Amino acid sequence: MSQSVMLRPPGEAPKQLRGSGRRTLLHLTAVTVGGGIVAGLFPSFMGTQWGAIGSALADVPVLWLVGLLVLWIAGLGLHSITLSAALPGLSHRRALMLSLTGSAVSNVLPLGGAAGIALNYRMSRRWGFAPPAIAAFTVVANVCDVVMKLLLPLALVPLVVGGFLPQAFGSPRVLVVVAGLMALVAVGAVVLLTREHLLHRLSEKVLWLRRPLTVAEKVASAARRVLIQAWPRLSAGMGLYTLFLLLLLVACLHAGGAHIPLALVFAAFCGERLLTMIGLTPAGLGFVELGLAGVLMLAPGVVGVDVASGILLYRLLTVGLEIPVGGALLAFWTWSSSRS
Repeated sequence: MSQSVMLRPPGEAPKQLRGSGRRTLLHLTAVTVGGGIVAGLFPSFMGTQWGAIGSALADVPVLWLVGLLVLWIAGLGLHSITLSAALPGLSHRRALMLSLTGSAVSNVLPLGGAAGIALNYRMSRRWGFAPPAIAAFTVVANVCDVVMKLLLPLALVPLVVGGFLPQAFGSPRVLVVVAGLMALVAVGAVVLLTREHLLHRLSEKVLWLRRPLTVAEKVASAARRVLIQAWPRLSAGMGLYTLFLLLLLVACLHAGGAHIPLALVFAAFCGERLLTMIGLTPAGLGFVELGLAGVLMLAPGVVGVDVASGILLYRLLTVGLEIPVGGALLAFWTWSSSRS
């Protein structure tokens, strides 16, 4: 397939190189900050040391590790329901490949989210999907992810009212935040589905801005159509995927020896889902670990080393393992594409 080449004016390439250098510097800074938080603050915050955490991780039975892997794989398979619904014609196998390779790239590269989108675009184009459909897929998948993360804290209201959570969760500030999230999700959903120009804006950002408006209109129309027609599969896939992530966190804590009330684990999970949206560090490195620890350590009689090992198991599965697995899939796809 022939590609047009655009000649750039003098001086633009050095500007792009300078921009790339700044992005790399910001990424290295973010990784250093996140890694420093985990390496330096995390053990002391939990009242333990890395040697004790390492010993606790080494004592996890092999059968438990196998079970955690099964839960992780099952969750990814359920997530492919949402992805395949967001891009009609996409198989579950290819949806799983898009998810893992995109996550692997976004977790290690500067501005990884944009790099993951670019990789998914290239792979989808190779599979024969049209650019507007791919852009609509990106918009829909991200909208579903954000909406689910914002909806989760609403389930804390009955837990707080019923007294299943510590008194700290019953403060007026927490209730105000939950009510605000509820209003934000409701207003956002109505506006997004009724105001197509917002979908235009989202689609323009996905297409790296300065494409003709007609392209953005096609993307917005396709995204709106998918959201309306495929919402049962979109919501079911995202809901089941989120449920299995919660089950994975519960299982990781049990594997590490931490026995924490389910209501408190769910509260920590809600915070973890929100913290992954911050984006200051790759995959929320550092902030997510401390956020989980801050909530889970509220459990009575809990041992810090047990909680720490459970948190690290969960993060190694949901973030760390995606990098080598996704990298291997990307290498396989690159090899098979070069042959064809």
